Amino acid sequence: MEEEKELALLEEELIQHRLRAQLGSIWKTRKKIEILIVGQNLFSISFEDEEDPEQIMEGRLWFFRKQLLLFDRITEPMEWGKIRLVTSPFWIKIGPCPPKCDKKNLMHTVGSTFEGVIRSEIKGELCRRRVNLDVQKPLRRGIFVSLNKQGKTWLPFKYETLPTFCFGCGQLRHGVKECTKISSEDRTKAEEELPYSIALEAEPSIIGKESIWLGP
Repeated sequence: MEEEKELALLEEELIQHRLRAQLGSIWKTRKKIEILIVGQNLFSISFEDEEDPEQIMEGRLWFFRKQLLLFDRITEPMEWGKIRLVTSPFWIKIGPCPPKCDKKNLMHTVGSTFEGVIRSEIKGELCRRRVNLDVQKPLRRGIFVSLNKQGKTWLPFKYETLPTFCFGCGQLRHGVKECTKISSEDRTKAEEELPYSIALEAEPSIIGKESIWLGP
């Protein structure tokens, strides 16, 4: 029993050291950062310089061991067990947009389907929105929009820097073989038979490229 506790402690110390080393080198903070494990997969990160967390929050997405890191700023005392980290910003590419459509109105319609729109970009035919996604919910594959009297048109979404997600239920953080929300029969189906696909993943744009993967 004591050996198991010592091994667990060594593992925590190793994770702390590796996380501190990798994030410190990638973030290039002005001053030191302190990283502590405060729960299962939960870390407390303290900064000496107040400007460092602003830049880090703006620069998300961040990954460690191929897993998406979720952040929140704690400004008041709070029990660690009550902290819920469930959202992360993502850039979504929208379209292709129908010809001669009003892209601003279109972006407004898309934004109304998400909570926490951060900003938008319209560059020629390129339309993107940065939104806060709830990682506990399935990814949205797109929406139907009404254009004049032409009926409804399907507007697909693509997500930049998309981590592992399930082709069966559409949620992040696990693959179809680990999914507990679909049947065992569905878990053995070919990818093209499942409701979600790699088509949801978009290449990061040169405009606003704001993510990085950390090594395993």
